[in-house]
Amino acid sequence: MQSGGSDDDLVQGINVTPLVDITLVLLIIFMVTATFVTEQGLKVTLPKAATAEMPPTPALTVTVGKGGQMRLMKLTVDMAGLKANLENEVKLDPNVKVLIKADKDLTYGEVAAVLDTVKSAGIDRCALAMDKQ
Repeated sequence: MQSGGSDDDLVQGINVTPLVDITLVLLIIFMVTATFVTEQGLKVTLPKAATAEMPPTPALTVTVGKGGQMRLMKLTVDMAGLKANLENEVKLDPNVKVLIKADKDLTYGEVAAVLDTVKSAGIDRCALAMDKQ
């Protein structure tokens, strides 16, 4: 039984426009924030240089932390594991590039050892990451 004779109380259909608007806004927010997600890895403080350049892209990233912890992209490795993984990458792409992000507090010898491992894996294109002054 309906009260009153008004048709204003009847729902003729569901308006989905606000639902679509909210969904699109959430999708845009997700897409924008996804670009800000950085590589999950070691926290390193890069040295500063006046002539810092943009890193080569695409490039494999080797990150070396203060305590000597090392990551190849998101994989934790040691020197032997680094060399083995880089040799596999060279087999897949002989022109592979490597970007080394070494903490500024590492000794010259530690960075040289990583560079030597990269070069001995057969990679010619290697760069050191730095922050611009």
